[in-house]
Amino acid sequence: MNQASPPIRFGVFELDQKTGELRKQGLRVRLSPQPSQLLLFLLETPGRTRSRQELQEQLWPTNTFVDFDHSLNKIVHALRETLGDSATNPRFIETVSGQGYRFIPIPQQPSRRASKSRVSQKIESVAVLPFVTESGEPEIAFIGSQITSQVIEVLSRISGIRVLAYSTIKDYKRQGANPQLVGKDLDVGGVVFGEFVRHKSDLFLHVELVDVADGAQLWGVHLKQDSEHAIDYSEQVAKVISRQLKAILSVDQIKVLPTIRKPGSSVSRKVSDNKSNSILYPVKKGA
Repeated sequence: MNQASPPIRFGVFELDQKTGELRKQGLRVRLSPQPSQLLLFLLETPGRTRSRQELQEQLWPTNTFVDFDHSLNKIVHALRETLGDSATNPRFIETVSGQGYRFIPIPQQPSRRASKSRVSQKIESVAVLPFVTESGEPEIAFIGSQITSQVIEVLSRISGIRVLAYSTIKDYKRQGANPQLVGKDLDVGGVVFGEFVRHKSDLFLHVELVDVADGAQLWGVHLKQDSEHAIDYSEQVAKVISRQLKAILSVDQIKVLPTIRKPGSSVSRKVSDNKSNSILYPVKKGA
């Protein structure tokens, strides 16, 4: 394999073609060799169904004695667990009944470019789903609910945009769900997803706006916060997200403005106070 091959990016994930290393929002994700090998094989031809026979030849050397069906099912299950995917409502790995598996193609458009080129196809209805956390920590789940409700409140004031109420979506189960299927289920044109990931003392939040029509990402942002002060800054986070989403969705907005301007810089945004050294700032991709 070419050592210069770039990593394959899909959603918030990135797979190194040479080493098989998987990263999520820049953080390494533990993935065993065979699930990694399966993922890379499926990613070579997105949208194409790989038969179980092809997978057997790819994953096991000739003359290997193994309960193939059971072993393959375990590998697929492990891969889906790592990706937060679902067999019944897949976003990445789809089971093709009686044939095999395929990787669902994901449009990879940069957020800013997409938001400019798709102005004519304006989103008229939006669902902001409850921000989730892999860890299931009650405190982080509470913070997510607070941010979600505040973002909904701000977006609901935009003229010409129908935003589903928090009471409508607060119990909606979306872990591993396909944004397009969620959007169609809720009858909206756009879906806002948010996910928390804790790494040591830091709390990362990835938020994206997805166009239900074709699954394209219209906007996205990565935020990082000291987890110890996350509750104190939930309102600030909601303001950052709301203002940027409002700029994308509002009819009257001509361009996206920086959330908070810092002297000498038009792109850096920082929130702080005198109570602590905690900060909230966008995370550069790949950081």
